[in-house]
Amino acid sequence: MVDLDTSFRYRNLVLMALAGGILALILQFFKITPFPGILLISIALFFFVAQHRGFVHSIFGTGLAAACLALFVISFQNILGSLTPDLRVSFLLTSLVLGIIVLNRGLLILYALLVTIGIFLTPLTSFNFIYVATALFVGSLSHLILDLFTGNGVKLFNPLSKHRFGKITGLFIVTIWLVGVAIIYILPGEHYLLINYFLQLPEINLKEIQFNNFNPFKYLQSLKLA
Repeated sequence: MVDLDTSFRYRNLVLMALAGGILALILQFFKITPFPGILLISIALFFFVAQHRGFVHSIFGTGLAAACLALFVISFQNILGSLTPDLRVSFLLTSLVLGIIVLNRGLLILYALLVTIGIFLTPLTSFNFIYVATALFVGSLSHLILDLFTGNGVKLFNPLSKHRFGKITGLFIVTIWLVGVAIIYILPGEHYLLINYFLQLPEINLKEIQFNNFNPFKYLQSLKLA
């Protein structure tokens, strides 16, 4: 996701914008909020105007991109959840759509296989904005950490600071990361440094929600995020 700001990934951005436009028109035709499609177009434009290894390659930019994509996933998932008999099917379709518009074509087959196995062979878990945004942010953060070990480094705190961080910072973050993972496994249950609390926030009731009146901002407010 982080490297969508590079010129050779413009194909993905065009595909994302087209998918967003088509999705918005279809939803509007069925009198459902076109918000997921409009959001997808906005994300594509955001990456298109971004400079490579600029704002997106920072903690703040990664967090913003993860939050926007998570909001799209939640909105799209809720619509599919009302149309499919099994939540796992809607989870799979949402994941595949996200993979098609973000990943390189060479990774799609492996990605689809792993996603299918992961969804159908593991128990259903909490599915909410914080859960999805955290997954996307942590995955993107691992990309930034790898980029720290390249010659150019990364402006981690762009736009607040233009300083480029390198290998020493990368080693420090990896160490902190490993310590955090160790603590999570050593102290189970409610001692997850509040991670458990955030990942178990209330979910949207996929069967009762009225999608023509779905307001993502009210949903965020219900999670005390806005």
